[in-house]
Formats: sequence, C-alpha cells, structure tokens
Amino acid sequence: MESSARDIAPAAKPAPHFPPIVVNRAPRHSGSRLRVVLLNAAGGRHFRDIAACLQRPRLRGADIVLLCEVSSKPQTASSPARDVAAELGAMLGMSCAHIPEFGLSPDGVEIASHTGNAILSSVPFDEVAAVAMHRPQSPLAWPMRMRKWRRIGTPTGLVTTVKFAGKPVTVGVVHLHSRCAPAERARQISTYLDSFPVSGRAIFGGDLNTTTTELLNRSMIYATARQIFADPGRFHAPQKHEPLFGHLREAGLKIDGVNVPNRPTFTFSGLIPRRMRPKLDWLTVRDLHPVAGSAAVITPRSRFLMRRISDHDFVTVDLEL
Repeated sequence: MESSARDIAPAAKPAPHFPPIVVNRAPRHSGSRLRVVLLNAAGGRHFRDIAACLQRPRLRGADIVLLCEVSSKPQTASSPARDVAAELGAMLGMSCAHIPEFGLSPDGVEIASHTGNAILSSVPFDEVAAVAMHRPQSPLAWPMRMRKWRRIGTPTGLVTTVKFAGKPVTVGVVHLHSRCAPAERARQISTYLDSFPVSGRAIFGGDLNTTTTELLNRSMIYATARQIFADPGRFHAPQKHEPLFGHLREAGLKIDGVNVPNRPTFTFSGLIPRRMRPKLDWLTVRDLHPVAGSAAVITPRSRFLMRRISDHDFVTVDLEL
C-alpha cells in the first residue's frame, strides 16, 4: 500500500535546492561512434548488478549513461556512506555529474538520504548546470513505512557539455512527475528546455513518465489500468496524448531512430505481459545520427533468470557524430 509524502513546497520561481556534484576522470573515448544508455535505477540499491548489466553486449562500452532515481546518503554510525552515481562512475572509469533533486527526511529537519539524476560520461564534463522545474501539486507515490517522511527540494535536471572527438555535445537528463496531468509534464519540459541550448549536437533523455493520464488517486489508477487493458497501443505510443513531445520537436530533439517504436519500458512485475506495459523512458538527439538497428530496450537483468534490478528497462542506441 502507498500513501503520499508530505512535501515542503519550493519557492515560486524554481531553483535547484542542492548543487550538482561533478567528478571528472581521464577520457577513454575514441572514434566517431557513441553508445548512449538510459536507466531509471529505482534508487540504485542493486548498483553492482547495474554495473554488471552495463557489461552485457548491447550495453557494454557506453559513452553516455543517463540515470534517474539514483540515491545517496551520508555515513552513519550503523551504515557507510553511499553515492550510487559516483560509485558506478568509479567502477566504470567514467566521469560523473550528479544532481540531488530531493532530500528525504524522517523528521522534516535532518536529511537521511537524497535522490536525484546523474550523467556518466567517457569524457570529462566541460560545463554542468542544474535546471530546476516546477513541482506539480499532484501527490507522489510513497511507501507506507515512509508516509510521515518529507521531501525537501524540487524536480531538477542536468544540462552538461562534453567533447567527443573535439566536437561539443550537450547532454541532458530529467525525471518528470509520474502522477500529474500530461499538461503539467509539458510545463516541466518547457521550463527545462529554457536552459537547454537551442542548436548544436545534443543528447537528451530520461524517465518522462508518459502515462498519457493523470494519476491523482486510486480510482484514477484503476481507470488507467482498465485503459491499458482496453487500448494498450495508447501506452506504447503516447506521443499524441503527451504535449511534451511538441516541446521536444520545437527544440529540434528527435525521437525517431533512437527509440524502439511501440516497445514498452516499464513494469511493476516481470509477470505482467509486455503488451500491458507502458513506454515511459525516452532518448532524443539533435544533429547526431542514430546507427540503423542499434536502438534497443534491454531487460534489466545481469544474468538470465535473475530478478529485475529496476522496474524500468534499459534504453540504448548507438550514434555517429
């Protein structure tokens, strides 16, 4: 059972609540081809399995890894410090830019952990900026055991600049609200894109939560489940129901060729038939060329028959500069 967290509202004008954290490492990229991977890591508690997944043939050698829902927490008397994005970056030998979106607090004062978004790169970051978005009033799903916890912060994405083969590429990631109406997600994307360069090579992606509906309460969730059963195609190809795609098109960010059409990317359980799952996770590019046939959706298991390490699938594509 889930309930809604009590939120501490941010200021009227969105501003990042926490600064980005950047660790640069020596470059290891060579050539004109890039491999891009996206994953909502579901907190990342299985981060060693995530690293193992990234050694699978279709994911190995990634040059850009976009991560949503990565957690970090300070050291306590009973447990060591943990920063999922930084540790993944270290394990893979990649530079890391991480933005904590929210601090999670059991008492509304002391922050016990953070959750946020990150970008791993096979070349160092030249520029890193945190971009805050407005927070819809819709409640977020929250485990019962944390129903009295508070989230301190605001939705925040990253806009970064890296150079591959001497060519600058803008790389960005966001995690949009899962329960609000499509128009509110479009507003979030519009705010984010105000800080995204209007031209030049670019890679952008994230968990865009393109549910096509509003999920304010249990009755709306049940109604959406009935919709998925009656019209699964709506949730496999949500573009005409989610106005955020219009904002992406206006920014020159293309989804064609970098995503597998009609292939869902999310499930509550591996037992749910694929046709009953929605497509929530997306990659987009500008002035870069997807390699034909390279776009894929990969089940997040490090080995066959192992349990899923996230409720989201990996999304990947190879690009030519």
